[in-house]
Amino acid sequence: NYCCRWRRRHRKSRGFVFKCIVIGDAGVGKSCLMLQFTDQWFRSELDPTIGSEFGSRIVDIDGKPTKLQIWDTSGQELHRSISRVFYRGAAAAILVYDITRRDTFDDAALWLKDAMESAPPNLTKVLVGNKCDLSDRRAVSYEEGESFAKTHGLFFMESSAKTAQNPFIEAARTVSKKIEDGVLDSSAMNGGWKLYDDPKPIIKAMKLSIYRVRVVKRRKS
Repeated sequence: NYCCRWRRRHRKSRGFVFKCIVIGDAGVGKSCLMLQFTDQWFRSELDPTIGSEFGSRIVDIDGKPTKLQIWDTSGQELHRSISRVFYRGAAAAILVYDITRRDTFDDAALWLKDAMESAPPNLTKVLVGNKCDLSDRRAVSYEEGESFAKTHGLFFMESSAKTAQNPFIEAARTVSKKIEDGVLDSSAMNGGWKLYDDPKPIIKAMKLSIYRVRVVKRRKS
């Protein structure tokens, strides 16, 4: 109807901001994936996350400035109940396992169960087999990950923070499409995303972010 068409046209001039949560067992590389995406920085060893860590980055998704607010949660059993709090208001969840550790893949079903019970409806879910640069030590085949994702309705990919392959852009594209299609409702308090009528501040921040990344790369070289 006319109202729906107007809303779709109006969205085209707006910028998106949405919340993404990263979940999975301890040591699978969640923090490394986030840091590679937000800061273009890789470190093979990081201290375990306690509670959660936050990062953000503004990217261009189909011509729209899109800000991802990313919550990296602890994978330790001790902090599992705390991590569930961060599902509230999430538009996307990145479920990570380590392809070199079979136990982290086996636990994916438990993390998915938590997400289904604690997160808002229409949550975008991405299953990520991390550390694909270590394929010579692989304990979980690509086909196993793909089959699990297909069974549970998840998007699937393998990634590596070391080689800068990451799942966040794909999650952003999926969420953006759901917004355009009206699957995600901005009137819902726990929709996990917001619209900006004037995207100029986001575009300005995007340019500053790109500049900062270039400076970091020059310093490293």
